[in-house]
Amino acid sequence: MGESAHSRPPEPLDGAILFAPAGDLVPGILSCLDRGGILLTAGIHVTDIPSLNYQRELFFEKRLRSVTANTRQDGLSWLSLASSRSLVPEVTAYDFPRALEALTDLASDRLRGVAVLRVSAPSSGAGS
Repeated sequence: MGESAHSRPPEPLDGAILFAPAGDLVPGILSCLDRGGILLTAGIHVTDIPSLNYQRELFFEKRLRSVTANTRQDGLSWLSLASSRSLVPEVTAYDFPRALEALTDLASDRLRGVAVLRVSAPSSGAGS
């Protein structure tokens, strides 16, 4: 998350993985997630997570999940493997007026990878 564990990223995150055993970092990371974002806690041991503020940390369908028995080295190994294989997630973007089409494609298993529903105008260079 930047220069320190409490730094904010320049834009909201789609997802994050927390390998640190510090549960007190969870609320701050959740508040950095974009709508629908997911935080994976992947430490073998994690201290207690403090109370969460629903509006700030969980609203807009943010998700918190735990993954058992992963270490920081596991994460570095997976990211290195993905990079060495030039893995790029497959994304199909739908503008908001095409939301029903996106749901139909999802229900009919016509998608590879993930679907993204844009609720605002796409930035330059973005394609469907």
